[in-house]
Amino acid sequence: MSSSENGTGTTPPRWEIEFDADGGETDGEQVERLADAARAEDVRHLVVLAHATHNDADTSADVDARLHAQFTDVTADDGVGFVSVRWPCMTFTPEPHLTDATEAALNRVFPGREDLVADLRSLLDERPRQFSAVDDVGMALRRLVEAPLHSQVNAYATDMGDELLPQSDPAMLFDSASHVCEGFARALEQAREETARAEQRPERIEPPRTGSEAPTVSKSGTLTESETAGPRPADAPTDWLARPDPLTPSARPFGSAESQRVLDRMWDGAHQLLCQATSYAMRRRAGLIGDVGLAPALGRLAEALPDTRIHLVGHGAGARLVAFAARGAKSGAAGPVASVTLLQAALSHFAFAPHLPQQMRGGGALAGVAECVAGPVVCGYSHHDLELGLLFPLAARMIGESPSLVGADRLWGALGYDGAQGIDGCPTLTLADALTEDALPRSGYVSVDTSETVRSGAPPQGAHHDVFHRDLARLVLAAGRIRT
Repeated sequence: MSSSENGTGTTPPRWEIEFDADGGETDGEQVERLADAARAEDVRHLVVLAHATHNDADTSADVDARLHAQFTDVTADDGVGFVSVRWPCMTFTPEPHLTDATEAALNRVFPGREDLVADLRSLLDERPRQFSAVDDVGMALRRLVEAPLHSQVNAYATDMGDELLPQSDPAMLFDSASHVCEGFARALEQAREETARAEQRPERIEPPRTGSEAPTVSKSGTLTESETAGPRPADAPTDWLARPDPLTPSARPFGSAESQRVLDRMWDGAHQLLCQATSYAMRRRAGLIGDVGLAPALGRLAEALPDTRIHLVGHGAGARLVAFAARGAKSGAAGPVASVTLLQAALSHFAFAPHLPQQMRGGGALAGVAECVAGPVVCGYSHHDLELGLLFPLAARMIGESPSLVGADRLWGALGYDGAQGIDGCPTLTLADALTEDALPRSGYVSVDTSETVRSGAPPQGAHHDVFHRDLARLVLAAGRIRT
């Protein structure tokens, strides 16, 4: 555990807590030292922040500092302290190629697989003029992210099911690599077009109806979807994504000029396949670390600091980490955390649903988490997040799953793109409304549309990383009932 002490009296104290890829603490005494330091600073609210941008130590420190800076002068409570969660993870830059820094980050998060990473970079840099080379990328990626059959991390592969769901793998790694890369190439084109548009489609709210007014099917989906409580997901960012099977094969015109254009597009998609396969591995790892690493650490902190309220905040894959930590804390003797705030969460929008609309049985992997939290579970989302709106649905499909009557955006949509779905009584607020006094519920789930604030970013990620805003810090404080 390292710390950044408060020297002026205006910047809240902050510390770090670190976990390895298996959820183990890199320092067995860091929690105890953190508790001692927080007690010495008279911390009454401990805000635990997790994100995924840990490409290297300098990048981690920079993102941590930028996140913490949003809270400076926002809170009037001088009893607030911050903890940054460090874990083996990385994110990609918008550039459509691998840099030395990105290769080094891949080697850090996949130790022992440096040869595979080097082979992947060589293929993506050289772009051989053969379709079989694209298949080589798919094979190398399967080897890069594979986990032993009985590894504990496999239990965290998906959010779309509870204990009823058997172990599975993402279809993007086992379908034809060429066809998958074509699908990602199309998504990249749509991301560029979407970014160029001046206006985004507004969210469409379709409250459930009963009796004679109830439709036999929803306007876009199945009967069970129309009966699901809560707001309907937003329209897909592209009509193409809403098709039942967005990754269908296309013809390969071998030996023609057209085949060369197809290959160029396919190599663009292959780079994105690397990004999404890595993101899948990071999300899987986040669930494990949250459940078996951070959750027990929070329990020990709560026992050592009985008068301190603990608040969890996560961004992207970090949101998945803290959500699983909240789930893991439910069996601890120390009781639940005080609040959870998820920003652009790389989670299924059905993760918290008690019942999945496309199944007769089973709920989301995080169903019931609100019962483990003393305050609200706040789900911030933005329709300008193209990483979650366009790419996440293509990457989230597992082997054996097929959207027969609904598009990929409905079945595999992301929480950070259109909020929590399938939850009875889950309100949806704008960010401005959520920041008014006592607007947030004191418990349960609430979706907060942050699109007016979280809106800037280059394709293909869009606004996924546009979370450095004072109003988002105020949202965290409002969720935790911390004075501003």
